[in-house]
Amino acid sequence: MTNLYRRLLYYGLGFGIGLIFVFFFFENRGCSWLPENRVREMVMDRVVYISESNLKILKNLTIKEEELSRYLNKADVLFKKSEKASNPQIYHIEGPTDSKDNFVCQIIIHKNALTCELIPNQFSAKNTKPTKKGLGKPVHFPSKKNLFYSDSSAHTICQRKALGIAEDSTLLSLFLKNGRIDISETDLTKKPKPTYAMVFRTDQGEEVKFFATYFKEKARIYEFAFDNDQCLK
Repeated sequence: MTNLYRRLLYYGLGFGIGLIFVFFFFENRGCSWLPENRVREMVMDRVVYISESNLKILKNLTIKEEELSRYLNKADVLFKKSEKASNPQIYHIEGPTDSKDNFVCQIIIHKNALTCELIPNQFSAKNTKPTKKGLGKPVHFPSKKNLFYSDSSAHTICQRKALGIAEDSTLLSLFLKNGRIDISETDLTKKPKPTYAMVFRTDQGEEVKFFATYFKEKARIYEFAFDNDQCLK
């Protein structure tokens, strides 16, 4: 029994020292099971957008959009100031950006959603409401190569050919270049699955809207909408 106790003691000491190293070197980012890191992961796995009406707040704060991915991956989640039991959940986040010592925002997350909304310079989760109208500009995109895919219906295939989009990767590239979330036509409360409306412009300058559902980390596009669509349903 003495040997067993000694082994358990050594194991406990080693485990404790290991935890100290993880917290010291990774500032708790290495522990994915911690609640704060789980929220960060939940945010980073989604398309994070800011409504175009709120973009001027970033400009006034001299915060560049490209700073926000790094900010979201490192900022602190203040659970006492968050609304965790609601749907959508609203998380109070604050921390330094590349250009500011401290930036405060709220992140609005609907359950099982593809997107989440960042409300900049908002200090109260209780008073934060999702934007209902207009367009949202993505400021963070998850690192998934095949987030979008088109369904295989004859109608969708015809529409893609008419638009000159041979591959789903081409669609993703166009959306990353100039895409927007159409907040007005996105319904995150729809059952059984939320529906998403997104807008982008082709290299020829044609505006295209597409509609999608989201399931198992994939956004399935079931329809495109554009001028002079000749494809019959």
